[in-house]
Amino acid sequence: MGHTINNRSVLVVGASGAIGSAVAKRIASPGVTIGLHYHQNRQAIESLGTVCEQQGAYCRIVQSPLSSESTCDEIVNSFCSHHGQLDGLAICSGMVGWTDWAVLTRHSWEEMYWQHCLTPFYLAKSAAGKMRDGGGGSIVYLSSVSAKYGGSPSSLHYAAAKSANETAMHGLARIHAKTGVRVNGVRAGFVDTPQQHSGRAPEQIRERVGMIPMGRAGTPEEVAFAFAYLLSNESGFVTGEILTVAGGD
Repeated sequence: MGHTINNRSVLVVGASGAIGSAVAKRIASPGVTIGLHYHQNRQAIESLGTVCEQQGAYCRIVQSPLSSESTCDEIVNSFCSHHGQLDGLAICSGMVGWTDWAVLTRHSWEEMYWQHCLTPFYLAKSAAGKMRDGGGGSIVYLSSVSAKYGGSPSSLHYAAAKSANETAMHGLARIHAKTGVRVNGVRAGFVDTPQQHSGRAPEQIRERVGMIPMGRAGTPEEVAFAFAYLLSNESGFVTGEILTVAGGD
């Protein structure tokens, strides 16, 4: 039985991706308002909205790039302008961007840090103020087990950005703990998504899966279950934590 989020308002950033979509579906239920943010994949987000509304949720689609601090503010403000309160924020956006470490450019580093450290920070900064004024809320970051190990030779910059993201998350959790705003993260392992298969040969995928102690890839739904727990009142005394969903990695 899944964690329920009754009479709550949750914004899912990056809802058109495999994990963001799974998070939205997991929390969709009667009485829940879900903001479905996307940048380009309108068809996927409309299909997702239909599924969530069939489960009883009310959905609001928010389209915007994550290109600056102001666009991060606008995403949060756009959702809140229609629904007032903001109880939960699930940050599921960002790409890996496979690039061999030996040819990483300054632009590559800056792009990864923007997507996986600065963007989540600005979203959380904007959301925390809304939540504080509304009596509290829960912010959940999507991290990666690569933050623990340093990633692969082609994802070093991604791993470093996720590690910085986790450090910022811990700091924000302590800053906001007494305001009723909780900040946590989900550290996903190798999850079977299109992004994981993009740019990698089948033998590379098999090798990576073979490194997982449980011997299989995870699913977006398994990661979404962790998000649902951290967004729900059942985790009301949990903040500043990383919940790892990685099959033993």
